Amino acid sequence: MRNDPLLSIKGLRVEFPTQDGPLVAVNNVDLDVARGEVLGIVGESGSGKTVLGLSAMGLIDRPGRLTAGQVVFDGQDVTKYSESGWRNIRGNRIAMIFQDPTTSLNPVQQIGAQMIEALQSHRDISRDNARQIIRNAMVRVGINSPDERLNAYPHQFSGGMRQRVVIAIALLNEPDLIIADEPTTALDVTIQAQILRDMRRLSRDTRTSLVWVTHDLGVVAQIAQRVAVMYAGRIVENGPTEKILKSPCHPYTEGLIASMPANALPGERLHSIPGGLPQLSKLPAGCSFAPRCNYAASACNMSPKLIQISSDHAVRCVSPLDGGS
Repeated sequence: MRNDPLLSIKGLRVEFPTQDGPLVAVNNVDLDVARGEVLGIVGESGSGKTVLGLSAMGLIDRPGRLTAGQVVFDGQDVTKYSESGWRNIRGNRIAMIFQDPTTSLNPVQQIGAQMIEALQSHRDISRDNARQIIRNAMVRVGINSPDERLNAYPHQFSGGMRQRVVIAIALLNEPDLIIADEPTTALDVTIQAQILRDMRRLSRDTRTSLVWVTHDLGVVAQIAQRVAVMYAGRIVENGPTEKILKSPCHPYTEGLIASMPANALPGERLHSIPGGLPQLSKLPAGCSFAPRCNYAASACNMSPKLIQISSDHAVRCVSPLDGGS
């Protein structure tokens, strides 16, 4: 079995030009995803986690651009790929599930036709064989009566069922890596729990690597073996999910955990982190989180480096909390 990471992001920087100067959405990010691993990427809206996921798919639209770093997939630097090179692996070896399924499905085309197109764009396969693969994929994600569903249009499905269809499409070509960008955020908790359970099982059964992008640490706790916490375009903490949830070393991670509804007593006011994310085109000097941090000191005027707390746990803080000791 190969031990090298399936996905390795090295020194990645993604910028968007603005009137105030370049907005650095992803700032010198290093991240590995092992084969068969479920990695959670968590942070507030605007922290850069979605842009990081899009970067791994080669989907950064102009005027945004990758200004430094590499995205290495299965040993190949895909940042050097042409659009035709990306077409060979996107939807085939790497797939993405977006938050809103209505943006991924054609409203005037039957579900079956859309799924057959997704298959035949990467495989020389007959329509009958394609329909059998599609039936199996739909059953795998919990869609019953697949033959009847294949002839339906997206508007005839509930929101949860549409998201299951999108997940089934992502699974059709048995990709090595799936990047899921908050795909359960708009769903009720029952459907969310079902989809998380299904995706966990599918990753385990197929050895598919899964990157789950979310703002919800509760979701990460249910699905991910490891978590990377993002703030203002940087990874500020990275390690095993259980270890980070029990013993966070970055004040931002500590604040996110304290903000989880499950950590509040009945009738108690929910904790919130004071302030808001800094403007990414005008980041403060030193630690970007310092203006919101209860532990900020003069040393935080220096830009912190990502340091290893242990062999599998890293934090970007000049004075880490003692949770990882």
